[in-house]
Amino acid sequence: MDRRQFVFSGIAFAAAASLGITLGTYGWRQSLSPDQSNRELVLSAALPALLYGALPEDATLAAAELARTKAAINDFLPFLPLRQQQELHQLFNLLANRFSRLGLTGHITQLAELTVQQRLALLDSWRDSYLAVLQQAYHGLRELLYGAYYGQPEHWLALDYTAPRFR
Repeated sequence: MDRRQFVFSGIAFAAAASLGITLGTYGWRQSLSPDQSNRELVLSAALPALLYGALPEDATLAAAELARTKAAINDFLPFLPLRQQQELHQLFNLLANRFSRLGLTGHITQLAELTVQQRLALLDSWRDSYLAVLQQAYHGLRELLYGAYYGQPEHWLALDYTAPRFR
């Protein structure tokens, strides 16, 4: 986090506090509850950035790949441990909220409105951050998205992977 992001984050949190926005018990529980629209919003922005270079050049094929990956994520989430589900839902909800997104990313605009290069830079800054929470957010999101994309059999050929055969 550079100086500018730190200042903007401080301003955002101060404005939120002065407006009476609290992250008390009600806000914390609300951020843990799943919200499909927030998940869709964040996945629509993060998937193209994380899969940059792996997606087909054709826009319609890329859109189909993204839709299949989102469906795989939605199918896989219920099988995660409850704590990980809650953490991911909280991350999706925080990134969908304007004030918390400003604190986490340094941007007030929606993630989908950022260019792919800006999204990549944001994810790289999370990966290299000195804050363990941002590193955890990066790794959790990355593992979920990569697992959903590369877990589909149609992507195994590009990886030269063959599934093990069981009796």
